Amino acid sequence: MVSFDHYTLGYLSFALMSLAMLSGAFIFISKRRDFWIKFHVVVSVIGYILMFLTIWLVR
Repeated sequence: MVSFDHYTLGYLSFALMSLAMLSGAFIFISKRRDFWIKFHVVVSVIGYILMFLTIWLVR
């Protein structure tokens, strides 16, 4: 089982923010914009929640 320390949450939030940037680029270059907008919003919200939890754990 994965322990949720600040290192694990930090790496997950970094990966999700990178995925959010990539999906944001796909909004502009893809013809399926509706899918990429929804995907971008979901990934961004999950990433920001993980960033909040990471900062909260470290503090």
